[in-house]
Amino acid sequence: MQQRTLTAILAIPVVLGLMAWPGGVPAVIAAGVVLTLAFAEFTSMCNTSGVPCRLWWGAIGILLLVLWTQGRVAVPPDMPEIALVVVWMLAIVETGRRGRRPVAAIGPTLLGILWIGGLGAAFVLVRFHQPRDPFTAFGLESGAWAVIALLLMVWALDIAAYFFGRKVGRTPLAPGISPKKTIEGAAGGFLAATLMGAVTAPLFSFTTGGGLLVGACIGVAGQIGDLFESAVKRELGFKDSGSALPGHGGWLDRIDALLFASGVMAWFLLRGPGG
Repeated sequence: MQQRTLTAILAIPVVLGLMAWPGGVPAVIAAGVVLTLAFAEFTSMCNTSGVPCRLWWGAIGILLLVLWTQGRVAVPPDMPEIALVVVWMLAIVETGRRGRRPVAAIGPTLLGILWIGGLGAAFVLVRFHQPRDPFTAFGLESGAWAVIALLLMVWALDIAAYFFGRKVGRTPLAPGISPKKTIEGAAGGFLAATLMGAVTAPLFSFTTGGGLLVGACIGVAGQIGDLFESAVKRELGFKDSGSALPGHGGWLDRIDALLFASGVMAWFLLRGPGG
């Protein structure tokens, strides 16, 4: 518990500083690095369990997705074609590899790219979102405020689910996937994320009602992301994805809920009702 708290105290100011930095370039670099490290953990779990997964192909795919979605540095207009060529090259290499197992290797690799890279790219989209009526207090860009709101909702979800689960948790939520998670903890996390959505709604230019809806959806999506990663780890025979963050496990453990929540947030900002 002390390690978990200390890691959070040290990491939160760094994360907020990187996300708020003018221009967004540090946010893009940080996202690319963290997503690649998370994919490396996924690759390590797969390969250790006898499931082939290709680190470098996945890293290339993730970095292409991050570059494609960021809004600061110009990228080639034919980026989709470049991505398609990468997929073709992966298929060609796996077909010609000695002891070939193209289905076994390409499947997990593409899963990791879509799961970690695709949803991670949604986080980058949120950082560069420009609403019609932007919130730009204290000189920060509207996308920086939107990311801060997203992080606050996910952190509220994680913290409340953890403490509600410890204090009043009695009913298992998904014992076959994550035995320690409880329905009471999930309900507490959902409520906290929903309320935080209402509180932070002005930061992403939504009404209070719209913020409640966003927070509620993130309260569900974040927990699905957590359970999905737990199911992956259970299948591969791991308790944690890594040990890079004391008290929290690995990078993938730390961003599992954030990945799914980012997809929801990006949809609301780009396609959903603005409150």
